[in-house]
Amino acid sequence: MKKQTTFRKTIEKVWKNRAAIVIAIAATVFMCGLTALEFVALRMEWNLPVLAYVTGDSDSYIFEEYRSDEMKLDESTENVMLEEDMLQGESQSENSGKDITQGESQSEDDIVPGEGKNENVRQEDTVQGENQQEKDSQQSASDEAEFPYYIKVNRRQNCITVYTSDENGEYTVPYKAMICSTGLYNATPCGTFHLSTKYLWRELYGKVYGQYATRITGGVLFHSVPYYKKSKSALCTEKYNKLGQQASMGCVRLTVEDAKWIADNCPSGTTVEIYEDDDPGPLGKPEAAHIDTDSPNKGWDPTDPDVENPWHQLSDDE
Repeated sequence: MKKQTTFRKTIEKVWKNRAAIVIAIAATVFMCGLTALEFVALRMEWNLPVLAYVTGDSDSYIFEEYRSDEMKLDESTENVMLEEDMLQGESQSENSGKDITQGESQSEDDIVPGEGKNENVRQEDTVQGENQQEKDSQQSASDEAEFPYYIKVNRRQNCITVYTSDENGEYTVPYKAMICSTGLYNATPCGTFHLSTKYLWRELYGKVYGQYATRITGGVLFHSVPYYKKSKSALCTEKYNKLGQQASMGCVRLTVEDAKWIADNCPSGTTVEIYEDDDPGPLGKPEAAHIDTDSPNKGWDPTDPDVENPWHQLSDDE
């Protein structure tokens, strides 16, 4: 009897609180469905404006999860560091020069066994001193103009304005404008950051690759529109045609030309300000060429300066 009474009381309590229980269940189902929709929308790059109001800003846990996964790709063996690539070329040139110098030195030693060596040592000391002075001079000049540009990314308008300094050293002179794609649903964080690591090729989230990637902060980078594989002829054409609107998981996508310009001209430490404004900026918002998905050249970014880019051949023919 006691068990039956206890069970009956439990049922009565549940019945009395049925409205609250139904609401709790409905809210749970709604949140699960919303999370699933958000995840699918991000993966498929669906631009659903209503989600921007629901998901909040770039501090959403889904975006943080993405940035965490993006950071793990720093260890990918597919990555090619831009600095390393340049240094390898310089190292090979230096080694070639050393081989020539060594060959000349050996020839002189054969002709004048004693005096030649001493003369070579004195000349080498003189050259090293001159080289050191030249390096010190270059370093001094570099320090004076360490950061020639200031980059402002308008997250709302999906465009970039690069500024250079005026006579007072303030970055007030608009120099260059670029079209871009920032993160869907405001996945690209607003704030002030500084450029750091640079890559010639970098593996990106989703097993795709970007050219001329430059880190803004954490898992957020400037880079070209993604490629299906590490090949300049494997461009994700549909993603390229989305330049000018939010489309990424948080990174800032650019044309190859613009991504390369930042990598080449903006040293590590350059300030990047990401903000929101209805005004695209003093130089306006550029337009990117639309790629016909039926074109035989659709796998190439039209702005890629590579000599094998078939778009350049078409321009030359015209």
